[in-house]
Amino acid sequence: MISTIAAVLHNRRTVIELARRDFRARYAGSVLGLTWSVLEPMVQFGLYFVVFSSFLGMRFVTASGVNMTGFYLVGGLIPYLALQEMLVRAAGLVRSSAQLIRHVVIPVEVLLAGALLAVLVRYAIAFGLALGVAAAMGALAWTQLPWLLVAVVLLVVGAWGLSLLLVPLGAFLPDVVQLVGTAMMALFFLTPVVYPETQLPTSVARWLVINPLVGLLDAFRATLTGQSVSLVRVAVTLAAVIVFAVVGSLVFSRRAAALRDLA
Repeated sequence: MISTIAAVLHNRRTVIELARRDFRARYAGSVLGLTWSVLEPMVQFGLYFVVFSSFLGMRFVTASGVNMTGFYLVGGLIPYLALQEMLVRAAGLVRSSAQLIRHVVIPVEVLLAGALLAVLVRYAIAFGLALGVAAAMGALAWTQLPWLLVAVVLLVVGAWGLSLLLVPLGAFLPDVVQLVGTAMMALFFLTPVVYPETQLPTSVARWLVINPLVGLLDAFRATLTGQSVSLVRVAVTLAAVIVFAVVGSLVFSRRAAALRDLA
């Protein structure tokens, strides 16, 4: 982990440039250009809100009786979608960047950092919009802001560790991208991302504590909804993040040299 982070920091200008190009390439050729980085999340989360709140009748009401359904949805969807996209990008990195890896002398972890940073920036914009709306409405839980910092650190470190694991796996096994997508889809329904956990049977809800994604989403939602955060759940998330970081670093360090030959 230390060696990969050191390589990323040493090549930080390259990482930023790769992220900038990746970010711009997503909207290249469109009339509105980078404006889509704001419009896209607004439309996407607006549709989620209409479908789940109006059509399906989902409601998340705080203890004070305030309906926070929109913020609950956004607080769960943004970190989930960010994690999903980062892991899928990591799994397919070697194959999608084969020419760059083969012909340019640049550490693979630097390419990975650039790709992940581009994803993080897009979803940071989306979450920033949600925070701005919450602040304008007077709904922002300022006392819970420290949990947002905790959530960001857990997301970044956990995604980095898992990505270090998936990069070599995706290079050796072509089906890893599809496996990651399928696993994340299953996790989407096993985790209260778009539905309150109160809708789950007690026999099922009791197992949520072992799901490391639950503690992460709780920490992200705390600032937007004012809900309390379970220290036990966050501790489970932290333990999982540490395991991902250690295992991912070990696997990547042992297989990094062979990645150029596979590209």
